[in-house]
Amino acid sequence: MKTVSVVQRSAGILGLAALLWAAPAAAAAPPSPGTWIPQGPGPNTDGQVEAIERGEVVGAIHTVAAHPLAAGTIYVGAVNGGVWKSTNAVSQNPKWTRLTDDQQSNSIGALEFDPTDPSYKTLVAGIGRFSSFGSTGGARIGLLRTTNGGDTWTVLNGGGALVDKNISGVAARGNVLVVSVNTAASFTFSNIGIWRSANGGATFQQIAVGNGAATGLPGGVTYDLVGDPNRPNRLFTSVVFANLVGGQNGIYRSDDTGATWTKVSTPAIDAFLISGTTSNVEFAVGRHNNVYAAIANSGRLAALFRSGDGGTTWTAMGLPTTFEGAPVGIHPGGQASIHLSIVADPGDANIVYIGGDRQPLGNEGVGGPFFFPNSIGAENFTGRIFRGDASRPAGSQWVHITNSNSLGAPGGGTASNSSPHADSREMTFDARGDLIETDDGGIYKRINPRSNTGDWISIIGDLQTTEIHDVAYDTLSDVAFGGAQDTGVPVQLLPSGVLWSSLLQADGGDAAVDTISISGLSVRYSSNQNLGNFNRTFWDSANNFIGFAFPALTLVGPGPAPSRQFVTPLAVNGVNGARLVLGAANGVYESPDRGDTITRVLPGIAVNGTGVDPIAYGAAGNPNILYVGSTDRVFVRTAAAPAPLVQSITFPATGTGATVTDLVIDPDDANTAFVSTINAVYRTTNAGTSWTNVTGNLPLLLPLTVRSIAYVSSAAGDGVVVGTTNGIYFATQASGFTAWSRLGNGLPIVPVFDLYYDRSDDVLIAGTMGRGAWKLPTASSIVLSGGL
Repeated sequence: MKTVSVVQRSAGILGLAALLWAAPAAAAAPPSPGTWIPQGPGPNTDGQVEAIERGEVVGAIHTVAAHPLAAGTIYVGAVNGGVWKSTNAVSQNPKWTRLTDDQQSNSIGALEFDPTDPSYKTLVAGIGRFSSFGSTGGARIGLLRTTNGGDTWTVLNGGGALVDKNISGVAARGNVLVVSVNTAASFTFSNIGIWRSANGGATFQQIAVGNGAATGLPGGVTYDLVGDPNRPNRLFTSVVFANLVGGQNGIYRSDDTGATWTKVSTPAIDAFLISGTTSNVEFAVGRHNNVYAAIANSGRLAALFRSGDGGTTWTAMGLPTTFEGAPVGIHPGGQASIHLSIVADPGDANIVYIGGDRQPLGNEGVGGPFFFPNSIGAENFTGRIFRGDASRPAGSQWVHITNSNSLGAPGGGTASNSSPHADSREMTFDARGDLIETDDGGIYKRINPRSNTGDWISIIGDLQTTEIHDVAYDTLSDVAFGGAQDTGVPVQLLPSGVLWSSLLQADGGDAAVDTISISGLSVRYSSNQNLGNFNRTFWDSANNFIGFAFPALTLVGPGPAPSRQFVTPLAVNGVNGARLVLGAANGVYESPDRGDTITRVLPGIAVNGTGVDPIAYGAAGNPNILYVGSTDRVFVRTAAAPAPLVQSITFPATGTGATVTDLVIDPDDANTAFVSTINAVYRTTNAGTSWTNVTGNLPLLLPLTVRSIAYVSSAAGDGVVVGTTNGIYFATQASGFTAWSRLGNGLPIVPVFDLYYDRSDDVLIAGTMGRGAWKLPTASSIVLSGGL
């Protein structure tokens, strides 16, 4: 997550207007009825990068595997978007093929080639949750293995041994599979550490056990697992928290493909491996018996060690910094627990590359006054990546490989002041020797990485991996927009087109739209994290940008100002579009004038936010109706202010700890509403006086969490749709809203965080955490006809 100034945000809003005039042609005609249509972004332009063509970003890519012989062939594992493959990644606009849409989870934590397969068609992906948005993700099902380059995949879980384990690293060597686990649904020592299979994944044995007497490897947290490219049997990992079970924290090496291990770290290294403080350890093993270990403590790089003899002896390297009034390292944002990448140069045993989170502001090292450009010419909170040379003396080992080649350490920089997106996750080299880097914005390539004359370019192509946690649909112009993790507020440029553009950068907030209060215009609301740069923009029916304003949110009447949440829920009134409600951590605030003024609605309850959106506001017959979710409770207001919200004491989930995730009103009946909690769905027909549990068979379909809900209404009948961590389900009025089935086809199994139904266009829009936005046309007929 990053912060960007209001000035930059306004420029982004205004810059979009010009871009819209050059929008590309819309996507092809919709496929057969009942099929979800991907809307993108694929990619999103004008993103948080520097000097990269079109400013391309798309969403978080956690891991990458480059074919060792074919430079154009690259596989990536998206945070929640599955495995993708490109065979023309050397082209200016690579094409990508999605490979795992039909798998039960698309949350990829690790991805590696099996070096024992000379055809390089065998890869193993480890399922793990590594989203920057609270580590949200799909089911942790173990491993996915392909032996034909990704055409088909087999789930391997060792008879259930790997289920619910978060896989952080994987090494595949024929029938021997080794994985590292950094956490689990049940965080106990019996569920984490290193696990090994000697029979192709049929069974797995825990190798990291107790004090390490059995295998040489003690129990504890293992953040990474890396193999030696020249010695397939040699693996490296680290262990922390081992001291709690009588073992030693440290770096460990195996020379028999993970069966037994030897501690190879020195006391100097061990001093940095502190249980409860160490938040990540990443390794890079080169082709010259060289090994690098990067240790992060309390969210920042704390130490970097190098071995030139396969881990027998180690030497500390200095830490990369730039001078921003004082030295600032690679983690100004303190996000090393996820955002730490490292790779050894394939040709020079002394050169290593390391990536952190974001660029610092000038003077950030001394607390301000802050400014851009910083000391290396960065104008934005973009990538923080360095090249190190261990042969040089301490204090002169590191140079930046982003931004200016005339500022900062001599030999650093790029030809064109270029930089990828922030929050680096993994790096590797392609067969041509170009550096490939993945981050929260996608995938990028650094040409000539050993020099300061190369540049960063996007190889995102047509990838669609955006984490959209809040989505809205403008029925006037037939386009979607939303709030995205780390890629701001992307806006679709044409109906059903996959090219989007950034209205705002950084982390996106909630999104809402009013298409009824101003004839011929729509009013869209969006913001950054913590309701920063909260804005309303005006658009015509051709999706032309007309103007914008920053609502003052001036508080009228008593009470404190809103306590803003990372994602603050917003709701536009269903009857009077000029009315707006926002849900703060200290109360509900209502505006009659599009956010210019607000009044606190009593009592001052905390509204659930950041990943959930439990506000429903206004319906036919009662524009003042207001439903709000607070923890596991529901509050209802049935009259105009100053009438208060009243807790529905009959709400069945109260007292269970089951968070209210979403609310929706029947647009034709203000007294009828549906509430989703993390594990149930409820219905009221009398404004909360009583409730009926309509969960029906939903929990029996598969273990899931309900995140969003929409009401689909038509003259022929009504239905309710829920978005879950494993797809979208529906129930109809004819079944009493209790018989649930999967809705439509073609939607990958990914977390669905938001749903938006537009009755006038009869379309259902889904915002997914990892595969962008999706559209289901003629939604009511699809729902009423059985979902297909």
